[in-house]
Parts: sequence; structure tokens; C-alpha cells
Amino acid sequence: MSGPQYFNGNPMNILLAWFGHETNTFSRRTSDFNLLTSQGYWEALDILDTFRGTPSYLGGMIEAAEEQGINLVPSIAVENAGPPLTDACLEQVTGKLCGYIDRHHQKLDGICLALHGAGVSQSCMDIESYTLQAIRQIVGPDLPIMITLDLHANVSKEMTALATGLFGIKENPHTDYAVTGIEAMNALINTIQGNIFPCTAVTAIPMLMPMTPTTQGPCHALNRFIRQYRQDHHLLDAAFFHGFPYADIPDAGATVFVTADRAIDAQFHADRLADHIWQQRTSLVTLDSTPADEALQTAHRILAENKQGFVVINEASDNPGGGAPGDGTHLLAAMIEADHPGSAFAYMYDPESVERAVRSGVGRTVDLYLGGKIEDEKHHGPPLHLKGALVHTISDGRFISTTPLMKGIPGSFGASVGIRYGNVDIVVCSVQNQTYDDRAFVVGGIDINQKRLLGLKSAQHFKAFFQPRAIGMVPANSRGITTSNLSLFEYRHIRRPVYPLDKNVSIGLRTFTNQ
Repeated sequence: MSGPQYFNGNPMNILLAWFGHETNTFSRRTSDFNLLTSQGYWEALDILDTFRGTPSYLGGMIEAAEEQGINLVPSIAVENAGPPLTDACLEQVTGKLCGYIDRHHQKLDGICLALHGAGVSQSCMDIESYTLQAIRQIVGPDLPIMITLDLHANVSKEMTALATGLFGIKENPHTDYAVTGIEAMNALINTIQGNIFPCTAVTAIPMLMPMTPTTQGPCHALNRFIRQYRQDHHLLDAAFFHGFPYADIPDAGATVFVTADRAIDAQFHADRLADHIWQQRTSLVTLDSTPADEALQTAHRILAENKQGFVVINEASDNPGGGAPGDGTHLLAAMIEADHPGSAFAYMYDPESVERAVRSGVGRTVDLYLGGKIEDEKHHGPPLHLKGALVHTISDGRFISTTPLMKGIPGSFGASVGIRYGNVDIVVCSVQNQTYDDRAFVVGGIDINQKRLLGLKSAQHFKAFFQPRAIGMVPANSRGITTSNLSLFEYRHIRRPVYPLDKNVSIGLRTFTNQ
């Protein structure tokens, strides 16, 4: 660690914040403050204690700042996915954040802010810009604000204009949170010191993409290409954002951003990269509609060919990490019907069923109508009537993450139970989240290494933990509000025409910068 950094003769002060929400506008619900913060909410010094040394945005920002002797002013930290925020919730969160900024802004030299980029409230289709505008009203137009955005950001003209510089996630699963936080903080410090003068340019691509991995295939190759391009042209950052197709807003869709020193033509490079990506569009988008029973058949074939190990089926169409309810019943119903020995499912979100199972107690049986309570049955299926399910585990649901994405960060599934129905062990929890690692199985009393078939709800992030351990991974894309088959959605607000939903789409570059 170096000694304290000074600016204008005083120690350099940087405010730290994290406010992210990945909003699924196809949900018929809304997210209040309790739902937004159900996976955790931190303020002030608790942020430093919780995130220091973790592979998170904040972990990276803290590492970079403390290495250079920066005085950090931690404010708030919260991120989740779900239905649109209530307007009251948005006001509450921005009010808390702006309260910290208002108290400290006279001594602040900059702000490092982790956002998501796909946030929507009841009345606002761009909560990132709303938040940045509220901050600018306090600190003015000149204070450097460096932001990070998710790979699935729907980048708008306004959020680009309001930030000093933009840095972004490139990987899916998002294994580069900390690296992105480090780059954003280092760029902010260099901007404050006058070493660089960032300019960000964004080029929109008329393309909707479902959740797509970058660990293999065309997106992996594109990331390699952009990494080399960034190095060759001395860019501060550059990335291909896939966008978030489950937010039906005008700015939904893929983008390319370039952040560079002002001497470099960032817009030229963003346009050039966008054209390169557009030429490969047919290989980038797959509208998958693999039903659960078909995914199960594929998994059974893999198991028949391998006498040891487990196969993972991920129900991508009901991914709480993309704002889905997590109580859809398509995959679990198919697993119960198949009744394959050594099956386990983690997990179903259903607080009502958890409460009933807890009242029955360990070692007792309980009748449940499990899942299917939140969204329309035509999307996520009806409740499953489980008569005489055996309760074998009750837990408070607290855990420490083992996934490489968030290793060491505490979390909670809320009150949780493990039940057994036929040959299927089922974990039921009280807090919505996708399954990142084995912790959801563990709170239900399940050792994944003793199982043959695992069912879970996630699109890509589970792979960071499970890919090195599983003998096979099979996606299930039944109907659901995070299905990969984007043609099933009734879009009302996105810009048309858009690939792959429309024919004869041309790139027609739509660009914006913060200069």
C-alpha cells in the first residue's frame, strides 16, 4: 500500500456506492424495498468490512483505492433482480445514496459507482440515469463520476452523458466483477489527478440477445478480439454489452462502448467494433425452446453413459437472477415424473410451503401445493400437489458463497427446508435467488457429490461453480419470463425493427458520447 494520495493539498476522498437492479418488465409484480434488499443491504463501514477482499465490484474498488492510499467514503450497497421497482422504493434508495453524497460532497474528489444498466421502476424506464441525475444535482457537472455496468446493461444516451467514464463486465458468468471495479477506480484516481481525460462513446446495435455464455463459442471469440483491439488502440476500456431482453424499454438491446482518453476518437472505435459484431449476428443469437422433459431425456442419456458423477439441468426460463419468480414448476414436475434415483432440486421459492413444512417438523410428512403461486400459470406452470412429502431438514438458510463470482460473501436463503418426494430431494426457501453454487443444496441437507441428477434455476452463473464438477450440463427452456425464446414475448416499447425478431434489419448506427 502506498502513502495517502493528495489532491489540492488534501487527502483524496472518493465516495463508494453500489445500486443495481436487473428489471424484468414481463413480471406482473413490483419490487418494494423489502424485496430489493432481500439478498442483503449494507451501509457505511459495513461495506468495507463485508466486501474487502471479495471478487465483487466493491472488492475491486476497495483494493485499488487502498493500494493507493485513498480515503474511501462508503455509502450504500444493494443489488438484486426482479420486477420493476416501486417508485417509492426508487425514491428510498436514491434518497439514502444522495443523503451520503449531500453530507460529504464538499470534500469529495470523485465518486465510484457500481450500477447495473437494466433498471426500471413503475414510472422510470432508466433508473441509472435517474440516479446519476439526482447525484449531479448535488455535486454539479464537473465532479468525476466513474460507473461500472453489467454485461446485460441496456445503455442509454442519458446515462452515458451523466458519467465521466464507463467500465463494464465482459464475461458471462460474470467472473470479472473485481477486475472491472479495479479498472474503474484506477481510472477515477487518474482522472482526479489530471493524468487522463476520459471520453465514453456508445454504439447501439439493433439486436436482442438471450443470456449467452462467453466461456465458449462466438462470444468467447468476440471477447478475445475486443481485448486485443483495446490493447492495440490504447483504449481505457471497451466491451460488447449483450443487453437485457427482459426489460421492454426503448433502450433494450446490445451495445458497444469504448472509454478512451480524449485524444483518441472513441466513437470511431465504438462504431468499428459494432460493425464487426453485427456481421456475426446470426451466430450470436439462438432462440432456444427446449422443454423440461426433453432436457431430462438428454440428461438421462448422459447418466447412462457415465456410471459416476452428476448432470445439472438448469431451468433458464425461470431464472430469479433475471427477474423470474423462482417458483416455476416445469422442471421439478418433470423430475418428479421421471423419479430418477439420486435426484435433487435446489431450489423452489415458496415461503408458504416452507412455513407448512416447518410446522410439521423434521421426520414428519406434509401435504404441499408447491410453487406456481406468483406469475401466470401459462408461463411458469401450476402448483405441484405433493401428498406426504417427508421433511428431512430445517435451516435458517444462512451461508457463505462458494461460487467464484462471490466467494466469501455472506448471504441467506431465509428459512429453508429439505423435503423428499419419491426419489427426488427438494430444497424450498423463503428468499428469491438463482442457484450459484452448492450452498442451496447444503442448506437442504444435500451433498451434491452423492447425487446423480441436479435441477436448479439459473441461466449462466451456475456454470462458474458447477462446470468443473459436473459430467454434463443441460439447459431447460420451457415457457417462462426468462426463456431464451424471445419470440414468445409481446414487446411494446423496444425499438423496431430488431434482430432476430424482424426481417431486413440494418445496423443503422445509433451513437452517443459524454462529450
